[in-house]
Amino acid sequence: MTEPFETTFVLFVDMLGFADLIEKEGDELNELSPIFTGVELYSPSPAESLLGYRFVNFHRCLNQARVRLQELGAGTAIAFSDSAFFRLDSLENAIHFARTLMFELVTSEVPVRMGLARGSYRMLRFLTDSSAHVSFHMSQFLGTGVVRAYKTERCGIPGLRILLHPDIEPLLDKDTFRIVDYEDCIQFDCLRVMAGLTDEPFQYHYIETFNAWNVMRVQIGRAPYPWEKFLDRDEYDYTNGIRERPSTNA
Repeated sequence: MTEPFETTFVLFVDMLGFADLIEKEGDELNELSPIFTGVELYSPSPAESLLGYRFVNFHRCLNQARVRLQELGAGTAIAFSDSAFFRLDSLENAIHFARTLMFELVTSEVPVRMGLARGSYRMLRFLTDSSAHVSFHMSQFLGTGVVRAYKTERCGIPGLRILLHPDIEPLLDKDTFRIVDYEDCIQFDCLRVMAGLTDEPFQYHYIETFNAWNVMRVQIGRAPYPWEKFLDRDEYDYTNGIRERPSTNA
């Protein structure tokens, strides 16, 4: 059990647009199968609907993140429905963990937002019990880190972002966590695909993300990436592991 002191970091991850997809494609829920831990991240998704596609790949990415957490030797992962909490012991591990997970989710065409905060965390009890007619699931965990991470993600700033709680800023070493130059065309391509499958009222999240990513390109000395230069995503299917996505009619 983690001591309830201000010594841990909590990452909250939440899928964008999940409730809207449930309302639109709720009848497709029967096609979904459990996502087991042995499924490879980049293997084909069995789901035909956009809801199923994103839900399956969201939990695949979360499972890969859980494996990385185990490799770190310490931490906590709690996933439920369209969101998850992760507890990590150091800021460096937390930021690297969040960046890696965000990259995998974006390249899997799953839109998410994250909130990272420093604070307390306590796990009291987890319980699952079920019979033929009744099931019971209980998750007793709490702490200032949990609350702050949740509030940080819900702060109102739009876009697919990793948002940091203000208390973390004094701990940041700008040189250590600076933006690294890497090939980001595939991410812009996936962002465009997600935007194309999103209703007009929610487009602002993708526009803000596009603008923010272009700011980062400028910071590393690269020209802004215009919409008209998006590469054909089919070139990446095998080279970079992007799976065939559902049609826009799904």
